Amino acid sequence: MKQRLMDYHLHTVHSMDGRQTMDELCSTMVQRGVEEICLTEHIEPGHPSPELDIPPIWDVWFHEIQQMRVKYPMLTIRAGVEIGDNPKLRDRIKADMDALPLDFRLLSLHLVNGVDCYDVDDYFGGKTRAQAYREYAEAKAESILAWNDFDSVAHIGYAAKFSAYTGADRALVYEDAPDVFDAILEHIIDLGKCLEVNTSGYATTGDTFAHSSIIKRYIELGGENFTFGSDSHDVERDYADVERAKEMVRQLGGKYQAAFDQRRMTLYRI
Repeated sequence: MKQRLMDYHLHTVHSMDGRQTMDELCSTMVQRGVEEICLTEHIEPGHPSPELDIPPIWDVWFHEIQQMRVKYPMLTIRAGVEIGDNPKLRDRIKADMDALPLDFRLLSLHLVNGVDCYDVDDYFGGKTRAQAYREYAEAKAESILAWNDFDSVAHIGYAAKFSAYTGADRALVYEDAPDVFDAILEHIIDLGKCLEVNTSGYATTGDTFAHSSIIKRYIELGGENFTFGSDSHDVERDYADVERAKEMVRQLGGKYQAAFDQRRMTLYRI
């Protein structure tokens, strides 16, 4: 089983916070020797900041993907979405996803009890570290266990990305909520889905999202399938640290990196 250079978490200007065009992204990836990418533009239904609840214009986005496939035939380009789950609108979100001809669904959560963890004062204010991280972990579990039709679970540990805590206390690790993380990981394994290894964590916690301690537990429980993503929003971060993360997972005993075509999974050796 061969290996493959792939990045399965990427944003362009079609996401409300993207800072690279699709053409810039594709050109950069070709220059860096990447073989396959998946665009995972944001949707954030019901986000308390209205400027973040702006989905792509889907027909324009799909048309541009087709143009890029013609322009960059050496690069496999998949169409995905980073699903910003929201319990209050979950039925609508699921229906919206079913209406789109996607290759890949990346299940994400930014809102915890209606507050985005990036809003440090609102989310972390008045809480201990243990309370803040436990609340996030439980909300993440509620989200994941409410979904069956997804392909990979995005950046477990998102709360740590914007944490009020620093140094060794910043990373959200398996030991912060072992029972909750076991429930999450067992659900992923039972469904035959993937765990994302998101390399954006290196810049803030020195580790990936999910943290290596969570990845280790996933492998111990029998988890085998991963997607890797830089979570890039600009050309500087395209494919950043993906090979570093793959080596870490390989050392922990991880086996497979997944790719998706019309929701059908193909596995490659990490």
